[in-house]
Amino acid sequence: MLRTETLRARPTQVLADEAMTGPARDASAPLRPGAIPAEIDDVVISLEREHAPAMFGFVRRLGLSPEQAEDAVQDVLLRLWAAFDSGAAIERPVAWCFKSLYRRAMDEHRLRRRIDRIREAILARPRSAAPDPAAQSESIWLVVDRLPARQREVLYLRYRADLSFDEIARILGITAGGARANATKAIASLRRVLPEDES
Repeated sequence: MLRTETLRARPTQVLADEAMTGPARDASAPLRPGAIPAEIDDVVISLEREHAPAMFGFVRRLGLSPEQAEDAVQDVLLRLWAAFDSGAAIERPVAWCFKSLYRRAMDEHRLRRRIDRIREAILARPRSAAPDPAAQSESIWLVVDRLPARQREVLYLRYRADLSFDEIARILGITAGGARANATKAIASLRRVLPEDES
């Protein structure tokens, strides 16, 4: 049976030659509290087989890139596994996954919009000399450099290295949720240093 480490490495598009042994479990059925890891594995793997392509298509249509969509589906499947493992009672696992994916996509869009607003506001500040595009771009990161170390690291990895929150979490040894929380705090800090008339 697969464990969390194996699920983390699985591609979202399930390969045709991966046949499950024994009868397939209904991924839409609730899992009883106190289920053993093997039962949890069966449910999550079955759900991935039956619904991962639809989940991937859903977040793609919500505007995520293929890489972001792949990360989102894997993250939600891992979170589902962890929720079951902690004893959570999830009555409709498929609906839970789609709701989580929707929230993930909306969070990603909100972060992007905030970064875009900050970038536009900083670049729109009046300068005495003719604007230098390279200097304008760097000025954003001069402001970022004044943030606390963890927030600074997350923003650089997210918006300079263009890494997913899952990748950032692995690099920094934190959770993907922790990476998102640091990004949100960093953006809130940056907004406080902008002129009050900027939104």
